[in-house]
Amino acid sequence: MVMKASSFSENRSFGCLERERARGRSGCPSASLDFSHDSLRGLPSSGHPTLMVSQLLLLLLLLLPQAPVQLLFQLEDACKWGVVLNKYDTLGEGSERFFFQEPISDVDEFFNKMEDSPTDKTQMNKGFPYFMKINFTCPGENSEALLRGGHLKGLVPIVLVTFYAPVNFRRWKSERLQIQMEGAPYRSHVSCTAEEACIMDWYTPMPMKNGSVVMEVEISSNQLGELIGNARYMININGFLKKHRDQLIFTLGHEVNMIDRDFINSPSRPVWATVGQAPVLILGGIPHEKMILISDSSFQKDISLVELNIDSCWLGSLHCPQEEFTASIFDTISTESILFIRQNQLVYYFTGNYFHGTGTGSSTSNWVRVLRSRCIKKLCPVELHSNGSEYILALAGGSEEGIFHFGTITDGKVRFRRMPNMRSMCDIRTVISCWLHWVVYKAEDHTFLLLMEFDEITVDGTHFQVLQYSPRRKGSYLDSVSLLFEIPSFVPLGDEKDFVMVLGVEEYTDYPLVPRGLFYNPFSHLLFIWGNAILQSFDDKNYIYLSGFPKESSIKYMASSYKGQVVCVTEKEEIWIIFEGSFNVYRLYPSDGWDILFTLSQMQASSLYSINETSVSIFYDSMGLQQLVYMINSEGEGKLVKRHVPVNQILVYQLLSLTTYEITIDSGPATLSYNNPCPFKLMQLKYLPNPQRFTRLERYRAQAPFVNSVSGFHTKISLAIYQGLVYHLLWLHAKYNKPYADPVHDPTWRWWKDKQQDKAFYFYKASNFQTKFGVYINMDSYGKLYNQKAMNFLPEYIYLDKGTIYSFSIFLVFTKTSWESTFLDTKKHLRLAVILSHPWCVSATVNENYLINRNAMLFEVSVKDKLRCFDQSISGHNLKKTALFIKVVGSAGKCFLRTRYGYRMQGNDMIPMFIGCPPGKRLAFDITLTLQHNKETNKRYFDCVYPDPEMPCFLFSDPFSPFFLIQDMVTGESGSFNGSYVLKVIGGGTSLENIVDYSEADIFRYNSPKDNTTSLIWIVRENWTDSQSFSILNRNSSGIEWLCLKNSPCHDIIPKYIFSPDFFFKIMVSNRGVDTSTYCDYQLIFILHVHGLPLSNRRALLFLWVTIAVQVAFIFLYISCCFFWPVLKQWWSHFKWKVSDIIMAESFSTYSSSSSSLHSTASIKGSEIQNAGREARSFRKSKPKKRI
Repeated sequence: MVMKASSFSENRSFGCLERERARGRSGCPSASLDFSHDSLRGLPSSGHPTLMVSQLLLLLLLLLPQAPVQLLFQLEDACKWGVVLNKYDTLGEGSERFFFQEPISDVDEFFNKMEDSPTDKTQMNKGFPYFMKINFTCPGENSEALLRGGHLKGLVPIVLVTFYAPVNFRRWKSERLQIQMEGAPYRSHVSCTAEEACIMDWYTPMPMKNGSVVMEVEISSNQLGELIGNARYMININGFLKKHRDQLIFTLGHEVNMIDRDFINSPSRPVWATVGQAPVLILGGIPHEKMILISDSSFQKDISLVELNIDSCWLGSLHCPQEEFTASIFDTISTESILFIRQNQLVYYFTGNYFHGTGTGSSTSNWVRVLRSRCIKKLCPVELHSNGSEYILALAGGSEEGIFHFGTITDGKVRFRRMPNMRSMCDIRTVISCWLHWVVYKAEDHTFLLLMEFDEITVDGTHFQVLQYSPRRKGSYLDSVSLLFEIPSFVPLGDEKDFVMVLGVEEYTDYPLVPRGLFYNPFSHLLFIWGNAILQSFDDKNYIYLSGFPKESSIKYMASSYKGQVVCVTEKEEIWIIFEGSFNVYRLYPSDGWDILFTLSQMQASSLYSINETSVSIFYDSMGLQQLVYMINSEGEGKLVKRHVPVNQILVYQLLSLTTYEITIDSGPATLSYNNPCPFKLMQLKYLPNPQRFTRLERYRAQAPFVNSVSGFHTKISLAIYQGLVYHLLWLHAKYNKPYADPVHDPTWRWWKDKQQDKAFYFYKASNFQTKFGVYINMDSYGKLYNQKAMNFLPEYIYLDKGTIYSFSIFLVFTKTSWESTFLDTKKHLRLAVILSHPWCVSATVNENYLINRNAMLFEVSVKDKLRCFDQSISGHNLKKTALFIKVVGSAGKCFLRTRYGYRMQGNDMIPMFIGCPPGKRLAFDITLTLQHNKETNKRYFDCVYPDPEMPCFLFSDPFSPFFLIQDMVTGESGSFNGSYVLKVIGGGTSLENIVDYSEADIFRYNSPKDNTTSLIWIVRENWTDSQSFSILNRNSSGIEWLCLKNSPCHDIIPKYIFSPDFFFKIMVSNRGVDTSTYCDYQLIFILHVHGLPLSNRRALLFLWVTIAVQVAFIFLYISCCFFWPVLKQWWSHFKWKVSDIIMAESFSTYSSSSSSLHSTASIKGSEIQNAGREARSFRKSKPKKRI
């Protein structure tokens, strides 16, 4: 005999001892000998009877069989990590807001004084402006004592900072980057009796990355000391703050205090923002006030209420009628750098101060009104960015009904475009009147989905339609509008059914179907029509009605995680959730599961739930489904609280109320067993590949430098050095874009390559306490991590290149052990479904393996790109979105895994995928292999006269055979590029300073083999093909032969010195359109130095004649010198003798006239001299002649 029951619930409470054991402590300070606090209503308050009852209940629970779902109640972790920002000058004091974005240079003075350390003192060292101050708290415990105890036990927080990629990938590098750091313990300046008793915290630098304004910080433990769960925070840059008189104020308004009437009993409203890109979130809807809530931490902390500086208010007009005037801010949308609001029919935007440079929009000091003289009734968000821009939709009303304005935001600049271009939708459809209720933008094909309501003459009453609008494109003169779906006028009849196919032949209720909006997920290609019913479609044309949603409720907004979950909020503040790919709709609030959750929270005295609270908003962020509530505590104080909505835990509580059990009475004793609604007993993922290859997450590691301190505490100087090391590490990453590949493919290789040989010496100095400032820098503590292992869960998303295969296995254990019920009817009881949102782009295969001895099955799943849906693009640009659904049939909402951090749903997963060229791949010039090959081929190598190790030279007369590398910045792999490519010389000059870029016409003349203007610079004689008049090369092509013909820029270069002329070529290598092995459009531009260029024939002949002439002149001069030298020598002797005679004669005459008293004597001497002169002349005349 079998007795069945359908109601079962379990309420198990854990004592203090169990909580303390989970936290790693043996004591229980909160325990008391008085057991009166354990008494419940109806039970005696004395200690012993209550203890006996508790023991009996515990014994009964132990004797009962295991429930199908194990209960876990943990709204809040026992201990929590906390983090705030501090500046270097105020370490340990208060907290700072993240608004200063410039690096600081205060750390350079310390690096310059660090001798006997591996740092580079010739380089300017900088640091980031903020530190992260990290600590943890436990309820009911002394936080200071806990921090000291954790430090003495070896506890160190591990901080992982994830930089979200910027929107504009044309300006900033498209990459996904993480850096992992360790907290450095630092004592506060508060006086203390002993060093070990001082107040302390852990500190790490707060890094920044160019272009990234959104950063996620995850704090975990090193598994020593206290057991603390991981914590995640959003720490974003707030560009809407400024410094005013040593105080931070908002630039868009002034901050005001929150009061209860602004939130109590007010309806909730959506948080609209660009997913993962908006650093600041805003929320309007404050009744009759031009105020908004603003937060730079995803409403986790630092929530401010700001009254906006808006002066104008439009009361309405004939062409823009207004039912009611109010100062409230209705629609608010946050983007990467701009905030949008709508007040009545006016639209404003405010630009924040974020990394603005040349060609970008500057920050504004006031709200800027846009779409002037337009009647705007609603703003619709575009939550996913694409093509390097963000978007916003503004729906017009009044006399402009049927028109919407499409806004594009790029680098802080906003541009709106009216759509349709010429006529409104009412004029296009030729109806009496129409109303545009919602617009969805589909970026993949640049079309718009419109929810329209029409009033036609031929139709009784109004009806709703979903239209597709395609704007006018290049080469087309008309825009187009097509009908996708005619929405039924009444709600379909779906009693006792999960869904109903809307084909027009099904039965309908007499309840009108009133749609209010659309939602589209580009990953799953799923479109929802929501209102007082939910219709979903995978192709925009065929729809399914989800009958689980009551027609009496009306949805006012939807929010999505874009990872398989969609939440709906109704006018009555009901919360419903949909798991994409299934047909069930689950109500989270109000529900039995929510009531159990709330009751347990009150028993635990949780600060996250209150009897008097008002829901402000429901939204998704990177941590899951969140709810912003305004609650009033028992003292009457109100505050805004953001709390995680435990969806899985609520569903578990609801599942317990639906779990049935059986009591079997046979010949033996009665047996109690539960019927597990989950089709499997255990699910595990096996053989997952290493995640980095598919998730494209780059990760760096930076540990705090060692300090010579007995207690291990750091100083301000050591923290400043830590700041400079982290800054330099990220600087090396940002600068690692050299076209010439390094011998070692790692951005940090050049940092330590000249210091590794002295590593032992640095360690010796540090171990003997001889380092400057007592700081030792371990070079192995700073680098890039390439060997991350797969965890036991699927990645959040994956990237697929051309033909890439992603495979894994799913291990399922059956709930029943009977062989007949397990393997003879396997397809009935256990089936795995793999659903592709774009099956024409991606294929999937599933192989089943029966493990009879383990009562299990192993499903091998493989996903492969079909090589069809993408052309070529630069790394990380314009990726196509798609998704893979993995479902165990019958497991949605019924299978959960209990973990330390809560429940996790199993058997229902979605993996978003990106098809295209993954981020983190680049093409580099393999200078090492190129030099080696040229030496072997040409049997020689002549470098420049003045060699440059960073840019070796190549001889003009030798064939040039370039080789290239494909470098993966994520996995660290570097391999030869074996695809085809096109090489072009796009610029050049005789020096690096005067390189000029060539025009398109010049590039064709200098590089195309079909050029007939004698302008070619180079040519390949063999093993090449033609593509658009350019040579297609590959790894096996013959070497490039340099020509530099008559009309080329490298022809007839005049040498500056006695050496042969050289030239610097600016070369671009691209595989676009010629390489079919990858989706990546590799583009590499590098400078090639070529020397030994020949002269032109004319100039060479001129130089030859000049050289001959100079040589002939020298020969003639030599011969002339040899022939005329004796004569010249004799003439020179005669000339010198004549000069001597003249000098002597002049000297005699001067002496003879000097004195009259010696006249006689002078006369005698003069006669003697004359006689001597005559004798000399006669002697010369009588000199015999030489014989011939």
